[in-house]
Amino acid sequence: MDINQLVHIYLSNEETYESGEIIIEEGTKTDWVYIILEGHVKVTKRTDSGVVTIDILKKGAVFGEMALFEKAQASRSASVIAADGAVKVGVLDFQLLLKDYESLSPQLRPLIRALIMRLRESTEKVAAFVVAAHQKSRGDR
Repeated sequence: MDINQLVHIYLSNEETYESGEIIIEEGTKTDWVYIILEGHVKVTKRTDSGVVTIDILKKGAVFGEMALFEKAQASRSASVIAADGAVKVGVLDFQLLLKDYESLSPQLRPLIRALIMRLRESTEKVAAFVVAAHQKSRGDR
């Protein structure tokens, strides 16, 4: 069973975004989790040197999941923007996801939260790396 089949039971709504529209804005606090049904999105991060692209996500990719696993409801770590044409996303039922997550063993939940924190830290490191590489290619010191 692929990811689309697994998360389809959580699908509560579908939304369409035109190219360039912001789906998730970095720094906001929301609890939406999405799956890409059609098209692709660009994940960007603000840095001292400007906005950098972290990744391009395609059909079947899930994003916004950090909100589900972080107890303190931290702010969004990156922006997600519709890229190169319209994007159709499925909005996943946060309450159903949370209910299923809470039913996991108490030993497994901290492991999942630790993995999500590692993802957040990796996003920061990738952004710093992209900025450093860009500055190096321009000859900045």
